[in-house]
Amino acid sequence: MSVNQIELELAANTGPAWLAVEGAPVTVSFPAEAVRFEGDELCFVTGGDVVRTVPRNEVAALSWRSTARGKPASPRNAGAAWTDEEREQLTAEVHGGVSWAEIGRRHERSVAGVRLEAEKLGLIEAPK
Repeated sequence: MSVNQIELELAANTGPAWLAVEGAPVTVSFPAEAVRFEGDELCFVTGGDVVRTVPRNEVAALSWRSTARGKPASPRNAGAAWTDEEREQLTAEVHGGVSWAEIGRRHERSVAGVRLEAEKLGLIEAPK
């Protein structure tokens, strides 16, 4: 069984009750073998069983990371210092409304990593 790490960015306008988020997109990550849509639900599947569902209208972005031997794969630039050019690009992306999942993909960093750098730059507020 190959379990993958699947990241979702949940839309800010829906405010999923199970996360109690106020006004900002939230990124969540689930281990699963696969993901599929069934009607209005996004289903996470492991061992042929649906292990989690999320309403489709709450999903703003979806990214997929394959894992090796049960360990999540690290993005290529994980832990690398940010350059001034990358910070300028991050600023433009955040102000331009690019999703966190897409920003992470562009920078080859985790969503958590790009959000943390955005916090350090004062582009977003730290979660409370």
